[in-house]
Amino acid sequence: MDAGAVYRILAPIAPYFGLVHFTVMEIPRPKAAIVPALVHCTTLPRSFVEIHDHVGLLRFVPLTETHRRPGAPLQWSLADIENPDDPGRSDFAQRMRALQITMGIVFTFAFDANRQTGLLFFGDRKPLGSKEEFALTRIARRALRRHAELHNHPGRPIGNLSARETEVIRWTAEGKTSHEIGGILGLSDHTVNAYLANAIRKMDCVNRAQLVAKAIRFNIID
Repeated sequence: MDAGAVYRILAPIAPYFGLVHFTVMEIPRPKAAIVPALVHCTTLPRSFVEIHDHVGLLRFVPLTETHRRPGAPLQWSLADIENPDDPGRSDFAQRMRALQITMGIVFTFAFDANRQTGLLFFGDRKPLGSKEEFALTRIARRALRRHAELHNHPGRPIGNLSARETEVIRWTAEGKTSHEIGGILGLSDHTVNAYLANAIRKMDCVNRAQLVAKAIRFNIID
């Protein structure tokens, strides 16, 4: 998918509503842990996204709840998340505040019964009022609809591969194991396997061999 097209739609929207960052990502299933492999497009620093594999971003931001509320916006704030008895939550809050984030709102779009894509906005302001939320909901639906159109563009792979997923596939095509790829890219075996599993699902494949073959056929890798 051309993430730039969605970025151009959303880039002027966030500041208009007094928001700072946005992210387009697949909504994780409960107990999911790997964040970067789920992200399609974001203005958040990559280092911030990747480090939350360790501090547990998905434990705090109420993303998985949206599987039960497709299409309904969900606002949250750090005040809802913070807990002085949980050091992980305190660390998460500090990292968010460093990026001028104290609240957020999540929108979702259901591709099918098994997969949802979310649009997350982050900011440092009071909760959106009902009129603002309604206006932003209309924009979010339009942006996610455009994302879906690009995501399923005829003649292209079913899924949108991130740069990291493509890199992992390229090394897999070179005959490297997950352990070897992890050593090259500075990732754990678990993270490499997560990228590959996500790419296999996105590309509608059954194993790594089919994934590599399909990636070559669609000129994703040489």
